[in-house]
Amino acid sequence: MKNHTLAKLFIFVILIGGLAFIRPQKIDSVPSKNVKDVLSSSQFSYYGGVGVGNTFGDSVLKIDVSTDFPSQTSNNLFVGDTISIGVGGSQSTYTVKDIGSTATIMLNTGISHVSSLAGGSIIATRSAVHTVSFEPQVSSAQGIWQVLIKSTSGLAAEKTSDGIPDQQGFDLGTLTANAITCPWGATATIGTTAAVALGSPSVISYYHVIQCALGAGVTNPAGTGATGTIVVGVGNSLMINPSPSNTATQEGTANVFNFILRHLDSTGLLLDQTPGKIAIVEAVRVTATVDPSITFYIDGLGSTSVGSTACGAGTTLSSGAVDTTGDQVIFGSLALGGFNQLGQRLSCVTNGPGGYVVTVYENAVMKNINTATTIPDTTCNGGVCTATSATAWGTPSTTLSEFGYTMTNIGSSIPFTPGQFKPFGLGAALAQPIMIKPSIPATVESANVCYRLSITTVQEAGDYESKIVYTATATF
Repeated sequence: MKNHTLAKLFIFVILIGGLAFIRPQKIDSVPSKNVKDVLSSSQFSYYGGVGVGNTFGDSVLKIDVSTDFPSQTSNNLFVGDTISIGVGGSQSTYTVKDIGSTATIMLNTGISHVSSLAGGSIIATRSAVHTVSFEPQVSSAQGIWQVLIKSTSGLAAEKTSDGIPDQQGFDLGTLTANAITCPWGATATIGTTAAVALGSPSVISYYHVIQCALGAGVTNPAGTGATGTIVVGVGNSLMINPSPSNTATQEGTANVFNFILRHLDSTGLLLDQTPGKIAIVEAVRVTATVDPSITFYIDGLGSTSVGSTACGAGTTLSSGAVDTTGDQVIFGSLALGGFNQLGQRLSCVTNGPGGYVVTVYENAVMKNINTATTIPDTTCNGGVCTATSATAWGTPSTTLSEFGYTMTNIGSSIPFTPGQFKPFGLGAALAQPIMIKPSIPATVESANVCYRLSITTVQEAGDYESKIVYTATATF
């Protein structure tokens, strides 16, 4: 009996030893470097609600300013926006003609009966191309690269791909595999929404899976400084940006969403992954009025004192400085024949090892919202400044109204000579860097931007508007 027991014990020890040799070995892999997702537009989608007191045929729409909808004011809507209004599947399309107040908008035509019903939705989707770049540190023959972009967290009221903006992440929108460009000749596919746990303690979130699979025998370069780029979206085949989850009093504050870069081998075994962040925020609406009475009123820079030169010498802020907010620069009635100037402070901080860059562009030339008459972008003194080159602008033109800007550093690095001006780049393709930090900043960094309007005495009277888009990108 004793010998039998010893024999069993001997066999058990042999089996355990054998299992130790066939146990899967841990794969040690180095994550990719310089991982970032640059969006062509970082603007929130708009998802508001129809308020009470609207009737069939109204062209001025009252917005629900309660807490029931992600967007609770008219901020982040702009003249010319196409919006969908209605209940359920009964939506009608309108164009924004004017912004009456934070609680009302004017439409190009009277609303239908369904669009007038309180509690209906007001939707303006904003979409973007995601350009994900990275430097691989390991190679894998016939490997798989995945970009995971934050989806909704599974709330009952939100769907991952119904074409309606979500608060918890990006809607798949109209994105198809044909709209995805992969590196190294890889084949693009869109996978099933995946649940991923991150952090400590771990939190499960849901992600859209964009996949690029290398062909047979193909190996990506690694450790040579070569960069891989995955472009998600093209033309009208794009994901939809989230709507805000901030309160109305927090407008101008970004919502931050995760994305993940994954590297898998040909069998689907995860080699490494690198998380990153995407910041989405309201676009800034800049408005001005050229009044026939030639009265003067201007809004300015937060709590900065009137007459301040926070934007540098020669950029004295005007009397409306205290009314400027994070997403509103309201000049009001303009002085003719001289400079009108207001400013904002831009601040940025990141823990990305590659630092950050802030870029800016102008959606369109400032124009009269009723007649499309423009206030041209400035060419400065002698007509020599451009979107990429700033020069002096010391004298208002007597023949040409102009719009431009300058920058001053108050704790950040700016590729700008203070006191020099230039026009905003027109469109996302001409976005210009205005704050740059190539490493982790020690604290929040800031710079002042000063908007300048010079209006001639013959500029057509009316309300003028432009949209300035700022994008902050961190490198992880």
